[in-house]
Amino acid sequence: MRKAFTLIELLVVIAIIAILAAILFPVFAQAKAAAKKAAGTSNAKQLTLGVLMYENDVDDTVPPSTNWAGPGNGYPLCFGGTQCFASWTYLCVPYIKNSGVFYDPQAPNTPDTTFPGNTIITATSWPNFGYNYVYLSPWDGSKQKPIQATSPDSPAETIMLAEKGAASEFTSGQPSFWGFTFTIAADGPLLSMTVEAPNCGPIPQACASNWGVGSFCNTCKTFEAGNTTGGVAVRAGQQSIVSFMDGHVKAMTPSALAIGTNWSKTLPQANLTWTAQYPASYLWSTQKTWTVQGSY
Repeated sequence: MRKAFTLIELLVVIAIIAILAAILFPVFAQAKAAAKKAAGTSNAKQLTLGVLMYENDVDDTVPPSTNWAGPGNGYPLCFGGTQCFASWTYLCVPYIKNSGVFYDPQAPNTPDTTFPGNTIITATSWPNFGYNYVYLSPWDGSKQKPIQATSPDSPAETIMLAEKGAASEFTSGQPSFWGFTFTIAADGPLLSMTVEAPNCGPIPQACASNWGVGSFCNTCKTFEAGNTTGGVAVRAGQQSIVSFMDGHVKAMTPSALAIGTNWSKTLPQANLTWTAQYPASYLWSTQKTWTVQGSY
């Protein structure tokens, strides 16, 4: 006759299974997070290559943050039927042709409510990667001036794109456009597709606000969504996936991205200042020798 399991033996087996589960489940979670981070890094790389291909076809000029025109110019969205625009993301669509590249797998989904069924318009309007508009397409209040791709002193040390908070990570919970202005005449950049530089207040070109507590992104729900980092999301193990003008991509901490400033998670944005490491180490400017008082 076959002997049945005793209660003690069953309890031992259950205990072993519970121990193995406690050991393995965190490993599975870490493996899943690592896979999402790798996918996000790949998407950032593909998006960066799309920008570089755009530059090659447009006289070596980077995309404007937002391009404005009247109706009939092929631009996908219009305010009031007359002020039509194409974001830098939309301008790069011919080189990407895959709406999924604009998203970060680590981010929550963007609600597809405003343009149901139009995945390209949704993805390019609220991407999970933002443009360094302050330095790549500076705005003087009346005109954006996209730079030449060869103009940065150190392309390998100049940020092009960074992970950004998703539309659903704002307190409104719904997609919306925001910016300085919404007219062709003013040619203002929309901020729904951009991220902010750490200390932009003292420089000549226009910007929304510095990094820090009380910045323009204070309606971002969490630190991970970018509420004290100018919308730069820090989802990848408290790091953000960023790309540089030479095309390379890597993950960096907010402190490393804000090098050259005194930024911290708790510092008010109005108190952000330069440090001795500025300007040579500052990663957002195209110039390594400029001064706060100097022109762009």
